[in-house]
Amino acid sequence: MDDVARKPEPGLALRMQRERRVISAQHRQLDDFHARLAAALDALDAAAAQTTFRRFSDALEAHLALEDGFYFPALRGLRPALGPDLEALAEEHQVFRERLAALAPLVEAGRCEACLRPLERLAGDLADHEGREEGLLASLRNRGEVD
Repeated sequence: MDDVARKPEPGLALRMQRERRVISAQHRQLDDFHARLAAALDALDAAAAQTTFRRFSDALEAHLALEDGFYFPALRGLRPALGPDLEALAEEHQVFRERLAALAPLVEAGRCEACLRPLERLAGDLADHEGREEGLLASLRNRGEVD
């Protein structure tokens, strides 16, 4: 059955209402962690950068795991045609993990200046990614599938 003729499952739609708010709040929290990390790196405060990097990394991994394990499967349940878009987003999750792992040794070595540019690129790509995720939710809301 195609997406147009498909009736959303009420329970799934209700779950996604809550999840939409959670995901958006987590995106803002990740933005905050990035700002704190960037400030520590700009100040060349290696100890603060290391602590903040670990928090940012942990928060990002928890967020990506939630999306991969719950959010994306639920969206596939509501709109199977989103499968290719969701797969591309999930692949980007792995790229973010790899980029963060590559940044970790620089942070741990206290090389603050060397971290600034890679972190900014990561943050920019992550913001673009988050925008596309939230755009998918907005498309569901516009179709009346999620309030």
